[in-house]
Amino acid sequence: MNDNNVLVAITASREKDEIVYRVECASNITNEEFEYYLSEIVNGICKWKKGICEENIRSF
Repeated sequence: MNDNNVLVAITASREKDEIVYRVECASNITNEEFEYYLSEIVNGICKWKKGICEENIRSF
């Protein structure tokens, strides 16, 4: 990861007519920290787009 301030990043990109998903994290965070940040990202998305989560997310 290039930006020293970024701890976790989720990216969806298009490469050769395919959608590619990536989840990256800084090398200095623990698995527990990674799990926490990832769950906070999902919670933030669910607050922002409630309908998406109510219909599609069961458990992660």
